[in-house]
Amino acid sequence: MDEKIVVTFQAESATVEVRLTDAALRLIETEALASANKETGGILIGRYENDGNVAVVTAATERPADSLAGRAWFQRGISGLTAKLRARWTQGEYYLGEWHSHPPGGAPPDPPSSNDVREMRSISIDPSYRCPKPIMVIAGGTSGGKSMRVSVSVLETGGLIRLKPALRHKATQTTARRLPKPPTNRTT
Repeated sequence: MDEKIVVTFQAESATVEVRLTDAALRLIETEALASANKETGGILIGRYENDGNVAVVTAATERPADSLAGRAWFQRGISGLTAKLRARWTQGEYYLGEWHSHPPGGAPPDPPSSNDVREMRSISIDPSYRCPKPIMVIAGGTSGGKSMRVSVSVLETGGLIRLKPALRHKATQTTARRLPKPPTNRTT
């Protein structure tokens, strides 16, 4: 299991910090760039640390085979996810949230849509997910279609809070070039 953290996302208004591993980010990147002109997505798997204040996303899944997608929408299916989650559960990891892509050719990923917020609220209150603060990662392709950017949000107190990249960890050169830059005017 690849535990190399490549980027950390935070917000002063959020109680949860999100850390993405190299393995999770690479899977999202590969799937998003291969999806051409349709959205794609999957789920985020990992664990919480530091009394639940740090979410470590260790894996992202491929698009389930029964998913449906178009240029500006994605409906994640469920095929194969139960087996993947059961296998990770034995390692102390579980469902943390969702990821989906926006096709290449535009600006960095948009903030979560009203549909995204509704989906996260529904997940947060659904006892079968056991995820009161689901994470949403949106991957957006750049105009050349060769790289992507990600936005990360977490549902807290009924609303989705968009997190900012706070720290880039040492990673491979190709991955580091594609990550969002940390804010320069940060106040602490």
